Amino acid sequence: MKPIHYFNGEFLHKVDIHISVDNVGFLRGFGVFEFFKAKGSSPIFIEDHLERLYRSAAGLGLEVPLSKEQFRETVKQLLVKNGMAYSSVKIVLSGGPSTDGFTPGPTEVLILNMPFADLDASVYAQGVSLMLCQYERDFPHIKSLYYANAVALQPEWKKQGHIDVLYYKGEYVSEVSRCNVFMVKDGVIKTNQEGVLSGITRMHAIEALKNRWPVEIAPLKLKELLSADEVFITSTTKKILPVVKLGDHQIGTGSPGLVSKAALEVFNAYIEDHLAGNQAACIS
Repeated sequence: MKPIHYFNGEFLHKVDIHISVDNVGFLRGFGVFEFFKAKGSSPIFIEDHLERLYRSAAGLGLEVPLSKEQFRETVKQLLVKNGMAYSSVKIVLSGGPSTDGFTPGPTEVLILNMPFADLDASVYAQGVSLMLCQYERDFPHIKSLYYANAVALQPEWKKQGHIDVLYYKGEYVSEVSRCNVFMVKDGVIKTNQEGVLSGITRMHAIEALKNRWPVEIAPLKLKELLSADEVFITSTTKKILPVVKLGDHQIGTGSPGLVSKAALEVFNAYIEDHLAGNQAACIS
């Protein structure tokens, strides 16, 4: 059965969702979004994603037509209606139909609920590589719809055998197009904070890992990453994914390190504890 989604107050199949050609999200990329996963009817870290959704919208001056409680209830309804064991939820807020092709109309709300599958275990076992690119995102603190640079670079990074692109400016790195970046040196985990999106997975990864390893929050230089013992990236879709190559430069031994492997196990357990806590709260 095809999943049901939500658009401007209605529960619909994708084929029945119609977005105006005058929508400013479509015409100008004016909008924000959030993406998170759910196990059964339990969304993972939804409160943090909703908080960031509101922050992103405020950063663009985009009105949010639903309350957080309405978002929670709508997402819950979708998860129950679709009944998937493991799925993704994507909330999109876009500037609505414009009268002049530039000025936003009333904000439109789209919530997509789709089946989800984690990356194959072999990807984590082998590690991945990233292309390097000098670039600085507009509004890095906002999770906006504007990904033109990354989309344009995708054919090139695929051609070179990479899975994504790591942005840097001068001597400092910022973030991967859809992930935050961490490094490990002499048993210390380090990640940056300024000029990058405040990743929800990043935030929870720090919380999960800090009791086992020292975690330092500071700017990251490209030369630091290239000489790191290990590098890994974090995101909703990838969780904690080891990086074994940056451009044509091998990281560490060229294989996922012990910290990266253990960090994924710790984070997986952290997510299960989070879900168990939510279920217990619902029962009580």
